Amino acid sequence: MQEFSRREILATAAALTAAQFGAISLARAKQNPRADDAVEMKWVDRAPSLRTGEVFTCPWSTGALKPDDALSVECDGTAVESQSWPLAYWPDGSVKWSAHAAVVDGAAKVRVIRAAPPAVTKKVLVNDGADEVAIDTGSIQCVIRKSGANLIDRVTRGQTTILAAAKLVALRQDQPQLESVGAAAREAFESNIERVTVEQNGPIRAVVRIEGSHATPSRSWLPFVIRLYFFAGSDQIRIKHTFTFDGDEYKDFLCGLGVRFSVPMRDSLHDRHVRFAGESAGLFAEAVRPISGLRRDPGAAARKAQIDGVATPATDTWDRRVPPLMKYIPAWGDFSLSQLCADGFQIRKRTKNGHAWVFAAAGHRAAGVGFVGGPGGGVAFGMRDFWQKHPAQLDIRNAATENAEVTMWLWSPEAPPMDMRFYHDGEGQQTYPQQIEALNITYEDYEQGYGTPYGIAR
Repeated sequence: MQEFSRREILATAAALTAAQFGAISLARAKQNPRADDAVEMKWVDRAPSLRTGEVFTCPWSTGALKPDDALSVECDGTAVESQSWPLAYWPDGSVKWSAHAAVVDGAAKVRVIRAAPPAVTKKVLVNDGADEVAIDTGSIQCVIRKSGANLIDRVTRGQTTILAAAKLVALRQDQPQLESVGAAAREAFESNIERVTVEQNGPIRAVVRIEGSHATPSRSWLPFVIRLYFFAGSDQIRIKHTFTFDGDEYKDFLCGLGVRFSVPMRDSLHDRHVRFAGESAGLFAEAVRPISGLRRDPGAAARKAQIDGVATPATDTWDRRVPPLMKYIPAWGDFSLSQLCADGFQIRKRTKNGHAWVFAAAGHRAAGVGFVGGPGGGVAFGMRDFWQKHPAQLDIRNAATENAEVTMWLWSPEAPPMDMRFYHDGEGQQTYPQQIEALNITYEDYEQGYGTPYGIAR
């Protein structure tokens, strides 16, 4: 949301790659919880390299922890502001699992201690109104509507809007494209909110649950549950996305599923930037309107500033021949990072819709983090386990206009559609004796209806 350096983009990529958010980010070390008043935790992979909100759980032996016992989180020997709550109980009423939320800053050693946590000085504030939920982390403010298409109406920092109109998008086609004789008909859906619930309201972590479905004026399908996670003092919003397939596998082929939002662009075209974290320490970095390699050189200071991703000097300090001719330098408004299989990704760009795509870069397995913005503000975004979730894609559109559009595709529209049909036709197993006979040669127990995908969730 501010200027992002190469280190910060790569650190964000590393944090997303390492994060176990939604599962357990910390594992309890071998230790008897009865023996000590502190339980040492251990990172599953590695400590985060950025200041970030984390949630983890801690198991307890029977009778070791009472429900009213105070717990706190200690990072590298210092007690930090934290939030703790019980998750499960033993039959005797003692706590079996406790959960903990804290904002850590690259802490290598984390412990749960039996003590009251420090007083919270910077709380995440939640205002649950009739039509919207307003969240203030102390760093950003977020408005969540309780109806309509937008999951997030806007995110602001102070009086400046940095993100707007976040919604779900989906594409459906009526036949598998590769087998069709004619063109497959595509239909676009977007989120329709049916219920919003505040599941946790601070002081360290707030959780908002959004339920709905993907809809057009004539149809509603693919129910979803979105959870938005906020942490005190943090400018991060974490999204956990769940959807359920409730279509006809022979007629409903999902060919795109994603999250889309807009980013206001305030800087001059030559001060707008796009970033994609590639493989390992690789970083794709370009300005929307590059000023390097021109026939007329604007000057070393201007070129270096643009390459470094910081504000360039005032144009009246450049070579005087360059500013009047900048309108002829192409502005690249659209970028895509696509990971359609586990073994390769591609980055391409174009000036705008209606013009050809230009190959820009390629690699093996992308980290799945991007950025669009400039010195006047921007948004970094990403998907955990990006290459493992192939076919996945990150799209930036219209970066040369007043509002860039970002789509994080959980299923890329450039890949073949999601085919939910069963892999065989029953192989003649029409009767119970035939199904029993088939078990003499294969391990699969098959009956009519066993192959339906209806109700499968991800």
